[in-house]
Order: sequence, then C-alpha cells, then structure tokens
Amino acid sequence: MMSEKKISVLLPNFNNGPFLREALDSLFNQTHQNFVIYFVDDCSTDNSIEVAESYQDPRLVIIKSERNAGIVATMNKGLAQIETEYFIRMDGDDISTPDRFEKLINFMENHPEVGVCSSDIRMFGKEDLLLSFERDPFVNKANLIFGHAIGHASSIFRTTVFKEHHIVYRDLFWRMEDYDLFYQLKEVTLTTSIPGEYYHYRRDTYNDNPEITARKNIEFRKFYTEVLKDLGLPVNDKSLRIHLELNNREIPSYRLRDYKNHIISIRKANNEVEIYPKRELEIVLEKYFSKFIYRLIGQKKVRFIEIFGLLWSSPQAVKYYFRSKIYVLFSRNKLDRDSNSTKIN
Repeated sequence: MMSEKKISVLLPNFNNGPFLREALDSLFNQTHQNFVIYFVDDCSTDNSIEVAESYQDPRLVIIKSERNAGIVATMNKGLAQIETEYFIRMDGDDISTPDRFEKLINFMENHPEVGVCSSDIRMFGKEDLLLSFERDPFVNKANLIFGHAIGHASSIFRTTVFKEHHIVYRDLFWRMEDYDLFYQLKEVTLTTSIPGEYYHYRRDTYNDNPEITARKNIEFRKFYTEVLKDLGLPVNDKSLRIHLELNNREIPSYRLRDYKNHIISIRKANNEVEIYPKRELEIVLEKYFSKFIYRLIGQKKVRFIEIFGLLWSSPQAVKYYFRSKIYVLFSRNKLDRDSNSTKIN
C-alpha cells in the first residue's frame, strides 16, 4: 500500500533554465502527490526563476538567495526549511521517473533502521550509462575508506537523522559535499540502495571534463588526509598517492609491496580504532586491491614473479592473471586459424 505521508524535495538551482521545466514536470507527475518542493535558487542569471514562477503551484516554494553562495550553502538553506519525515534530493537538470517517490518512500516505511536510501542512476546526454549501487549498508560504510558507494542525487533521507545529530552539508572539499555527507552519516545511520532506474542524471561537459577531474584529485588528497588521520595512520605524500592510485585517480608509481603494505596498515589500524566493520572492510580492500592489480597487469607493470606473491594477499588478482593469459593465448590461436582459413592457395 502506498504511503500518503507528506515529503519534501530539496532542489538547489543555478542556471538550469534550459532543463528546469523537464525536471519540475517530472516531480509534478509523480504517483505520490503529497509533497513540497523547496526550490532554492543561487542567484541564477538565466530564466530559471521565470520558469519556476510559471507553475504557480503552492507545493513549489521558491527561495531566492541574496548572493551567489555555492551549492553547499544553497542546499543548507533548503534543508533548514524541511519539517517532513523524509526529504528527497533532486537537481534542476535531471529527471525523476513517475514512481520514484513512491518506491523510495515505501522502502523507508518498511525499513525504519535505514536513514538513507538511493536507487540506480541512468546517465544520459554525454554518455549513456547505468550506475547500480551497493545494497549492503555495512559494505557502504566500509567503502568510505575510498569514497561513497550510493547515489547522492538519487537518495531519500530520514530528516530526524539530520536534526538529531546536527548534520548539514559542509563546504570543506570542492565538489565533494556528497562524500563528506556520507562520511558524517556513517556513525549515526545505515545507508543502502534499491534497484530501479528511478533517477536520470544529465551528463555534460559542465559537470565532467579534464579540468574538473584534475581539481577533484586535489580535493581527494585533502579528504584522504582526514580519512587516514582518523585511522591514526601517518599521512605523507607517499601514503596519499598510494591511496589515490588504489582508487584509480593517479597513475601507479610505486612498487607492488608498497601498496600491499598500505592495505595491511589500514587493516591493522582499523582493528584498533574500529571505524569500519572489519569483515566488510576486508571485502572492500580486497576489491580495490584486485582491481588495482588488474590495471597493473593490463598495463604490463607487474612482473610474473610478483604474481605468486599475491596468492595469499589477493587470490582474485592471481585468478585474473591466469584468465587473461589463457584469453590472450586463445585469441592468438583463433586469429591464426582465421588467418589460415582466408589464405588463397
């Protein structure tokens, strides 16, 4: 049975005029109609306000900032207005499917222990890609050693978690307010995700280009400084670069044993301070280390003799190595057969 609870929608906006009507229409076309939209405009210079005011629907509350303050201040301004049990995130250039509210609310009603729930995200525009997220809340918590593992824009939040623990968005790391938010939430609630493409995320050059990637890597370095400090680990240029490289944000530059030692240090430190669930952290560390080895093998940056040193520390990586060797051998044999079959006698 569908819940009729009133919910809030937190929609920060800056110059989304060309896409805003499509975004707002997707909200007003929801199967769950009991909502209020807090449309917080960060001094747009396009026709955003004109588009928003054209709706003349009392459920659309338009809040105009007096000065351009950025996404974090804009979201916090809307967050301060929310009094409903749940609030849902939305961006002014994205699209919600008609059943998005209904699916997310029903899940939260049936899982009172969960504070945040996202859904799959369908990217469109610059690229067509489906992002599916981790369901296990304890793996989600462990994933925060490298980054957040569920979609921020596609999420529904339990408002009391924010109010009771005085949690707000923080402008500490450029374009990483989502990672920082989930890092704050890890101690006070569970986060998960449900299957279903209920959120469509517009991908374009304004939110994804080499300049943004380079600057975000600098911010990741700052964030990882805090992550490693919280574990009580020494922080220096080498440890930060290794952490970035394990997350595929920089090109590998150290010896394989340096990465292995970094993983071991994280495991030992967490055994003492217990920031992350131990079993799930082991899963996450193995996953990232295995993917890292895959990249090294693909780039021919790991020696054959080193593979056997991974038998105990990363058996999945060893399996990948031999599978890749078999695949290459099979492909070469097939190519030879195909080549021979096309020869003219």
